[in-house]
Amino acid sequence: MFVDVETLEIGSRWPDKLQAAIKVSRCMVSVWSPLYFQSSWCVSEWKSFLEREKRADIVSHGLIAPVCFHDGEHFPAEAKLVQSLDVRAYASALPAFWLSPRSLELEDRIKKLAGSVAKIIHAAPAFRPDWPIVEADGAIAPRIPLGRL
Repeated sequence: MFVDVETLEIGSRWPDKLQAAIKVSRCMVSVWSPLYFQSSWCVSEWKSFLEREKRADIVSHGLIAPVCFHDGEHFPAEAKLVQSLDVRAYASALPAFWLSPRSLELEDRIKKLAGSVAKIIHAAPAFRPDWPIVEADGAIAPRIPLGRL
């Protein structure tokens, strides 16, 4: 399993590490927000997995397990077609959240995500050395201005 903030060590050539990780990963779990779709690296990994789905002729389910952390209004049209785990209602920076019943609801949702990811991994095609890395082509969602707090 590759987690960018845990796997990349200081001094690593992270573009090379990310591309290698995308190639050997069986599925992708990503947290979608408008900023996700404004990052050329994130869009590249997303498009790489979309292309893999096409080459493997996967139609009923995908290889991407998205978690929606923000309103999807400004997501690309193709992303809007994918069922995601919606955790927008649980976005809280308050420590008291973790002592509330809502934290248990979030835990249940995360367990559902884990089950879905397990199914995706089980059904994923075997590794192929020719899995593509698709570069972002600039078709990134427009920047969304954030209101002042």
